[in-house]
Amino acid sequence: MIGENDDVIDLLQKGRAQIGLIEARDDYPTNIGATRLPVQSWMGVYVATTHPLASQTNLQWEQLHTWRELRLNTYLESNANITRGPAWSAPNYLLLLSMAVQGFGWCVLPCALVEEFAAEKPLAQLDVPGWPRAIAIDLLWNKKTPPGTAGNWLRYHLQQK
Repeated sequence: MIGENDDVIDLLQKGRAQIGLIEARDDYPTNIGATRLPVQSWMGVYVATTHPLASQTNLQWEQLHTWRELRLNTYLESNANITRGPAWSAPNYLLLLSMAVQGFGWCVLPCALVEEFAAEKPLAQLDVPGWPRAIAIDLLWNKKTPPGTAGNWLRYHLQQK
């Protein structure tokens, strides 16, 4: 299953997933177990190599908002994130990557996703101060319906990296 942020928690609570990985948070619903993984993920700011931003240097975060932002907007997102410029949204990072490859705008993506799925249709990582940035990852599960043998093996394996 593909899900991001609150969607992952919803899938776990409904029993549609056994374990999930999301950007670390300080708290979770009481029925969700969580453990911080020993690895971090890197997020970068990307555009298609054909996009006008790809050739610019010394970009500042504020300058990006004059161009279309491609942003994550999950199905269950409770707080509408306020955009400071034109924006299109998608419910997962894979769709955002596809939109960026097609030149529709700039977006924040996991660097590993770009390396894995955009090798033949390159994206340019923008040189913006503070980016790329590392984020902590939490592994989640539903305490009421914990993972079985395979899920526990995967939990253990991910915690050892």
